[in-house]
Amino acid sequence: MNEPMKLIEGMKKLKVLEKHIDRNTERITQYAAIPSNEKPTFGDDKEQRAQVKGLIQSNKDLVDEYLHLKQRVDMTNLVTTVTIGKRTFKLIDLLILRRGLAKRMEKTFHGLTTDVADRRIAGMSRNISLQPGEKAIHAVRFYDENEKFEGLQDWQGLQDEIEQRLEVINATTDLVTI
Repeated sequence: MNEPMKLIEGMKKLKVLEKHIDRNTERITQYAAIPSNEKPTFGDDKEQRAQVKGLIQSNKDLVDEYLHLKQRVDMTNLVTTVTIGKRTFKLIDLLILRRGLAKRMEKTFHGLTTDVADRRIAGMSRNISLQPGEKAIHAVRFYDENEKFEGLQDWQGLQDEIEQRLEVINATTDLVTI
């Protein structure tokens, strides 16, 4: 049950197991009951019952195999480390970042803008007239534009690197044995 397998193979096998379970479930539904005036698909009532029980047992076995394989995939994701730039990540962290957390950080840096202040100033300027010598109202930034640019570059670059690296990592990393 713990045959040598790459991470990508394990993930693909999980999908195959799901399909097998679904197909067995369809067969169970098809063979679970028949009208009283029909003959069982599998010989007699006893054989039909045995086939249905066999499909149920098959699904139980497939679920056990799935759970064990999923644990191996998850454990591999937890113990495998990857260095990107100066940072070291667990594989699970890269997956979490890829699923949206990195985008949230990118949005964090996109949030460094004067847009809200500019809209408020535009709304005020209709009602305020400046006296001679008064300075026009302007947006005051509480952030550094260079830091914003660097932050965006870092998070966008990390996302690109994660995409490239995960493909290779999945193909080259052995599943851990449990």
